[in-house]
Amino acid sequence: MASETDFLEMYRTLGLRPGCALPEFKQAFRRHVARMHPDRKGDAPADPASAMQLQRLMAQYDAAMTFQREHGRLPGSTSRVRFAVPEPVGPSRPQVAARRRSKPLWRQPAAALLVPAVALAVLGWDIAGRPTSTSPSSAASNTGEAGPPLGTVAPMPTLSRGLSREEVRSMLGDPLSEQGDRWEYGPSWVRFEDGQVVDWYSSPLHSLGATSRTPDESPAIPRNP
Repeated sequence: MASETDFLEMYRTLGLRPGCALPEFKQAFRRHVARMHPDRKGDAPADPASAMQLQRLMAQYDAAMTFQREHGRLPGSTSRVRFAVPEPVGPSRPQVAARRRSKPLWRQPAAALLVPAVALAVLGWDIAGRPTSTSPSSAASNTGEAGPPLGTVAPMPTLSRGLSREEVRSMLGDPLSEQGDRWEYGPSWVRFEDGQVVDWYSSPLHSLGATSRTPDESPAIPRNP
């Protein structure tokens, strides 16, 4: 019966287009039936043409609803094609759960023994690759020079008469000021004659270091230039 029904005529009567929504179709049909129903004319005589048109519309509506129940759409509307989207290929849930339950490598017993062994091996390679340090005594024996015995301290240079200006400079450094033949190191000083040390004064505030004097010499006293 659906194949014999003129659905285009039905849509023109309802003022719709093929492919409209089902609620819109039902609402338009109820509104049109209510407008064409004979009860709305009151006592006026029934119009045979209007009655036949109403019956024809109701038959078309029944056929359209039957078509909708069978095909899931109203007649005249295009069917929707559903595309199957393939699911992403991945590990199954049991495999994922097994991976989560598996312990890290460093927590396993074999790995716990392997990590210290690797650390010791790397430490051994590092020590073996470092150059061996030679002690002063071995270096002296290799060069043929006799160094000072172990446990001894090299003697400090002492300030004494007869030292040259360069020797004093190497011992005490550059003076803070030079006043003629006298080099001043703060409150301490060293005096030269003919380029050699003849006298000096070492203040506790600025010591000149170890000094050498003979027992019969009197201690040096400050002198004004």
